[in-house]
Amino acid sequence: MSRCEARVVAAEGREVWVEVPGRAPICGSCATADACQTGLLGMEAGPRRYRLENRIGARVGDRVQLTVADGTVWRASLLSYVLPLLLAIGGAAIGQFAAGDAGALLGTLAGLGCGLVLLRRNEIRARSDASLFSMQIESLKIRIKEQS
Repeated sequence: MSRCEARVVAAEGREVWVEVPGRAPICGSCATADACQTGLLGMEAGPRRYRLENRIGARVGDRVQLTVADGTVWRASLLSYVLPLLLAIGGAAIGQFAAGDAGALLGTLAGLGCGLVLLRRNEIRARSDASLFSMQIESLKIRIKEQS
């Protein structure tokens, strides 16, 4: 599981917008996020915002911890890039065989369209799957010093 800290910056109905700092470390083993060149949810240097379902009742200003299941980002990248490409190539091949160059063009467009529809359906399913991505409110740690 990969984890990072974020802050709730806006709430809209049953969803919240969370802001992840510029360089959130992908693993919890580093003492400083600046030493790592990769980030949990991207490689951009500036803060990033994400819209999430508010299953925990987080409010604006709350500090939360985001957890991403292992392999989730890799699978999402694979689906986003490879699936539409393979469907476009397959559509082009079928179209070329059936109707020449015009068929290849139409087959490519049909394959890309199918890929986008499948990606959208997968996104909707993934948004409701709590095992892929979760959010928890960070608990406050209070230390009480004993008087002697």
